[in-house]
Amino acid sequence: MIELSSDPYVLKPREAPITEVDFRLHLNINWCRGVLFNVVAQRNGMAIVEYDAILWSDDSVMFAEYKDSKAAYKGLSTRRTQQMGGYAKNIARGLGYRKYAFVVVVKGLEETTAKGGYDVIPLHLLGNYQPNFASTITELDYMEKMVARFAREGRDDVVAELEKLKAIIEMELS
Repeated sequence: MIELSSDPYVLKPREAPITEVDFRLHLNINWCRGVLFNVVAQRNGMAIVEYDAILWSDDSVMFAEYKDSKAAYKGLSTRRTQQMGGYAKNIARGLGYRKYAFVVVVKGLEETTAKGGYDVIPLHLLGNYQPNFASTITELDYMEKMVARFAREGRDDVVAELEKLKAIIEMELS
């Protein structure tokens, strides 16, 4: 049994429900280097979140939650979706990934939507889904917001300095 540690989280496999067969058949794994199915993230020995799949490449990781019906999806609150996405970001950062994505996949859903700021896609579109990766590095996200703000204000001198600082930080992280 494989376990991954992403301080303070430990990722452990769990039993695979039979209802996830369709999810696995539709999953696009062409872009990734590996997949773990049915993973429980524990903190201090207590399960805090479960993901139906975790897919990774060299620099990014995607966490997926599958709902086998629209009724099951409706039971997933926006708050819980945000929590799962937040845990995904923290786990990804702890594992050393600079980009992450969290997606909810729903069987029977007709069109793509969003919940809690994360993509919700129909199962039939999963095979062609291209993850919308976000940064795991909060500091760089904040710096990008500052660059955008100063650019809107026309303060090109500040924007240039912030872009230099951002490039230095990114080089240090590589």
